[in-house]
Amino acid sequence: MKAISGSWSTDAGWSPPPAGFADGSRDGGSQTLVMFFAEVDSEVAARAIAELSAALPHAVTVGCSSAGIILGDGLCTDGITAVAMHFESVTPRVATADVAQFPSSREVGNVIGDALTTQLEPGQPGTVFVLADGLVVNGTALVSGLSERLPAGVGISGGLAGDGDRFDRTWVYSDGQVHVGAVVAVGLASDRLSAGYGSAGGWEGFGPFRLVTQSDHNVLHSLDGRPALTLYKEYLGDRAEQLPASALLFPLLIRSPDASVELVRTVLAVNEVNSTLTFAGDIPEGWTARLMRATLDRLVDAAGVAAEEAGRDRPDPDVVIAVSCVGRRLVLGQRTDEEVEAAVEVLGTRPLVIGFYSYGEISPTNGTSELHNQTMTLTTLTESAG
Repeated sequence: MKAISGSWSTDAGWSPPPAGFADGSRDGGSQTLVMFFAEVDSEVAARAIAELSAALPHAVTVGCSSAGIILGDGLCTDGITAVAMHFESVTPRVATADVAQFPSSREVGNVIGDALTTQLEPGQPGTVFVLADGLVVNGTALVSGLSERLPAGVGISGGLAGDGDRFDRTWVYSDGQVHVGAVVAVGLASDRLSAGYGSAGGWEGFGPFRLVTQSDHNVLHSLDGRPALTLYKEYLGDRAEQLPASALLFPLLIRSPDASVELVRTVLAVNEVNSTLTFAGDIPEGWTARLMRATLDRLVDAAGVAAEEAGRDRPDPDVVIAVSCVGRRLVLGQRTDEEVEAAVEVLGTRPLVIGFYSYGEISPTNGTSELHNQTMTLTTLTESAG
């Protein structure tokens, strides 16, 4: 693989110029994947990406809106970051689905999984990277639907598109178009391709565990029989006036009844009328939940842990795709660059690093792909020589 990364800004345009993303030994054809993340509105992004596509007319191009963009060992404050991956043995496959056309996010995952399975080479090692509208998709159900249809052993990673702390409009990009309320996924498969994954949080729990007494998928109604929003506001105090944005600073740790599974969930929306909280992923009834908070050092250290996990069996990757949570960015503030630096310090300077801050992160953990919140997740891609 030959990978070329760069960025776009309103003042400077593309750096390098669009032609600089092309590989002179190839034509930017069907074995090229362009991936980008944008912290500008969709119309501006579409115009900028059109310039890039003109230089790589046959490449598969996907991307999404974000709550912050990553390139190299730091955070870009605005604009677009992009990477062109010119593979030797991989033909990227893409599938897109409009969420509104299906009754559930699980069925969206089924449809995309079926589409990619028919395109991927049977029996070959593979990975799927998925980007989803962060405001309308239940990430837990989406990943479950994908897992049900993809071949065993195919890892799923990616994230939910962001919109800063505004929670107003998120979007994904594929087939030369911006899509609102949609999911796009890219499948990569080859005997010469290997993917690594890492995920870590660094948050710590406080207060008692409370029983989830009523929920409907990702909508939490009550804890210990009390309205969820009322109880949550008691913990937030003065910060309750800034909901849902302030909830990013206090996610929930949820634990299965047998304590074998722990996941972190972030609030996406509140319903004052029903006193409910809507999360990026499911909050199952019968599980327990506990509020979490973080120290800056723990968050930064966790990024290094994720990098160690991602590079444990696949050192020296070609490309690293980092997906971190907007909540981490809000907590870290001026120290946000440090978590990216911590990951790069472990992975080394060779791989190209690109990524974004999301409303939910997707990554395998212990062999099972899951939706995560408030984590730093890393996907490494390495193509061995033929």
